Amino acid sequence: MVKKMKLLVMMAGRYDIVKGAKIRFYLDVEKNLYIASCGRKDFGIVKFLKDGNKKDLEMLGTEFGGVVLCTDPDQYLMEVSVKAQEEAA
Repeated sequence: MVKKMKLLVMMAGRYDIVKGAKIRFYLDVEKNLYIASCGRKDFGIVKFLKDGNKKDLEMLGTEFGGVVLCTDPDQYLMEVSVKAQEEAA
């Protein structure tokens, strides 16, 4: 079964990233932060999980992808949907 999580990303500035764009996340082990990138350009970090929990995030591993649901360039925020596999019961 597939579960969807929503992540809120804090962008480092104003970026012209549209709804439906593919976002790649990878873990920066030294800083213990998930970095968000689009088109091979890093632009932000995961601020918090909107739907989901830390265990779900850890199950995704050190690199995963998602799709932009909406952006708020004035507040430098972006909401991204990520598919997470649930463990079989």
